[in-house]
Amino acid sequence: MKTAKADPLPSVGIVTEVKGTYVTARMFENTNNLTYYRNGVTYRGVGTGEYIGIQRGPYKLVGKVLHEYLEDTQKDSNDQEFLKNRFIREVDISIIGAFRQSKFTFGISVFPQIFSEIVLLSSEESLQILTGNTLTIPFPLCIGKTVPEGLKYSLDWPHIFNTHFAIFGNTGSGKSNTLSKIYSELFNTAAKNNWAITNSKFIFIDFNGEYTGDESLTSKKKTIKLNTLSASKGDKIILPRSEFWDIEMLSVLFSATQQTQEPFLRTTLNYFNPGKSQVTKEEIISYITTAFCQVFQNNVQDPRTLNLLKVILSDLQIKLPEDSEITIWLKASWNSNSSTYFSNIYNINYSGLFSHVIKQEKIYFNNIVNKSQFRHLIEETLNQTGVMVDTDWQPLTLLSVFVHLQMIYKLTYGGAQFDFILPLLSRIEAKSKMFNKLIKVSNDDSDNLSEQYCTIISLRNVNKDAKATIPLLIARYLYKLQKKSLLGEDEITKTTNLIIDEAHNILSVNKNREGDKWRDYRLDVFEEIIKEGRKFGFFLTIASQRPADISATIVSQMHNFIIHRLVNEVDLNMLGNTLNSLDSVSKSAIPSLAPGSAIFTGTSFPLPVMVHIDQLDRSHAPSSDNANLEKLWLPHASKK
Repeated sequence: MKTAKADPLPSVGIVTEVKGTYVTARMFENTNNLTYYRNGVTYRGVGTGEYIGIQRGPYKLVGKVLHEYLEDTQKDSNDQEFLKNRFIREVDISIIGAFRQSKFTFGISVFPQIFSEIVLLSSEESLQILTGNTLTIPFPLCIGKTVPEGLKYSLDWPHIFNTHFAIFGNTGSGKSNTLSKIYSELFNTAAKNNWAITNSKFIFIDFNGEYTGDESLTSKKKTIKLNTLSASKGDKIILPRSEFWDIEMLSVLFSATQQTQEPFLRTTLNYFNPGKSQVTKEEIISYITTAFCQVFQNNVQDPRTLNLLKVILSDLQIKLPEDSEITIWLKASWNSNSSTYFSNIYNINYSGLFSHVIKQEKIYFNNIVNKSQFRHLIEETLNQTGVMVDTDWQPLTLLSVFVHLQMIYKLTYGGAQFDFILPLLSRIEAKSKMFNKLIKVSNDDSDNLSEQYCTIISLRNVNKDAKATIPLLIARYLYKLQKKSLLGEDEITKTTNLIIDEAHNILSVNKNREGDKWRDYRLDVFEEIIKEGRKFGFFLTIASQRPADISATIVSQMHNFIIHRLVNEVDLNMLGNTLNSLDSVSKSAIPSLAPGSAIFTGTSFPLPVMVHIDQLDRSHAPSSDNANLEKLWLPHASKK
């Protein structure tokens, strides 16, 4: 006599049509329930998006239900009466793999036949299908439960954090919580089990300041809060001198034209060479003294050089005494007839610098006799206490000084196209104050992006220009640093993960926001990272609510995707054209996903799987909650 436990699970339908990997099956009665229980085992019912088994000898083929419909046996359109035995339930199934000896294998090894029996799959079998036999991974990172099965779902972390992956979803879909949950679980598991996670770096570009809380992501992190919007001091990003003084980076940063402005900038940096060593006070005084000589001593003078000299003195905050002879010189006028600077004497003692040539109570500066004495006068004045602060000048201040010094030289000795170079000088001068608030150049090639394995860079309080440029500077520097760290290594010994939330701010292809050269360079940097970064252990994670705005090259090169609810048709079409790993059922589910639910798909996921991600507690969650209008508008009611 057979026991109940030995009874085989009865078939729930039969195959009626086979079209390659697509199968049509006729279902028996009572197969509509969501879940079935037998001998203490839970089985999933038959429905769209569910997995079912098809018996074929020693194989249990696995298929996904794509569609279901009713077949009318009477086929009489004039008779609309519903009868129990009139309609037959049929489903369309896509074959994805098979079980043999309790192990699931993807791909087609054998085809079903007509009259092959349809059987239900247990929860354990469903989980094995969804996770691809990864249940034995050590230290699983549980992030939520599968939908609709309700099975605990863990990430295959050895094969997800060494890939590029994207998280897409509309506002309020749970995108930020998913990003936080994934990395929080990683950091917490690493801390509990003493992983050597410091062999990797995780740098978060946080546009909205969502991850700056003390417990957000991890408590063992460095938070850099940049600020350009108020007078209060924010933090600064520290970059090595050699990284900042890069001609390619600076020429693009200030939109230097290739024909005239970029060669001018290159010549300037090659001459002053600020990337080699720290610029000293003595060097600055020598540069300014030479500039004075070029403006006032040169046989050929130019009416534009004096204003350039004043900009230099202003940039360096040089405070000259009111009674200084140099102050009088800076008030000089221009004589267009003689093409020289002049000044009224006003009984000023010029210490014998000039010859007797004085015309109508005016002194012309090109009549200087003792040029070495003039140079000594400038140096002596600049060396006086309080005139110039002996400090480590800000990098953008120095750049502004150098380009203006170079322009003075070009105007007095020929070879300058002033009208073409002037826009570059104006851009550098305008942006230098902003960047000086954000960037510090180290003299010992150190940085503050490597002090902790996790670094948060908050751009919440910076302006639009900074949000466009800072992420590029960071990405470019970290990528070069990662490649440099592997020189001479036979294998990857350390990795860098750059995580960019609200990535459309930096990866947009919108042509109306900026110049073509800047956009092209910005995208070239990130496209190189996405194409070549894996070889050097550099991985990119992006999150965005507008995937269609992001470069198609970047999206197409992503290895894995976590897709929350998206309703915009342009976004959906972009994903449909890019992701060949999404089946029709998963694609159709995207616009109606519940908040917190997402579809995981890509190279690290054997099949698209819908997961509801666990909500982080308030102390660890990102600061992205909606406003509580009941609390704001009904203060008395909220206290009840």
